[in-house]
Amino acid sequence: MGLTIHYSGKIDHIEAIPLFVDELNDIANAMDWSAQAINMDEAEPMFRGVIINPTGDCEPLCFIYDREGRLRPLMDLLTEPSEPHEYSYFVATKTQFTTIETHAWIIGLLHYLKKRYIANLKVKDEGDYWETGNIDNLRKKKEYLQGMINTIADELSEIEAIPEKTSIDAIIKKIEAIFETRVSWKPPPLT
Repeated sequence: MGLTIHYSGKIDHIEAIPLFVDELNDIANAMDWSAQAINMDEAEPMFRGVIINPTGDCEPLCFIYDREGRLRPLMDLLTEPSEPHEYSYFVATKTQFTTIETHAWIIGLLHYLKKRYIANLKVKDEGDYWETGNIDNLRKKKEYLQGMINTIADELSEIEAIPEKTSIDAIIKKIEAIFETRVSWKPPPLT
């Protein structure tokens, strides 16, 4: 749970990856974010690209391409699967614990990259900022999700210790009972 940006796509021209990485490195430096080029000095790596780390508590932005120029998640870089799996073409960055401004900057960057490098970029922004540009709705969604995270953490911290040999099904039922009786799941009103 938490505000996340999901994105997928294929770079328009594979030969543009070095320029893409250089430009994102420049953007990261201008934003005072860090950037790490991935396998750019290798002749024919399985994956190459760049990982951007925004300041604050934000997951990294991964722009890692496979040999066909498709965006791939960090996990594929780490595990190097021989064949892509069902999640291989979806990248995600959680922004729940960073600022609204950082979330908005990331969305702005993705809009720019769609125009310049990844025409078929698809983005699903759980804050709806990609789709609407409405910062107030983004703020409301973030606050709502943070409230739910806090409520769930509070409720779970109050339950009695579960015996060590309790089945996973019994644990799930106990958690579900807490949600049914104590946690209100009302989405925030949006304008």
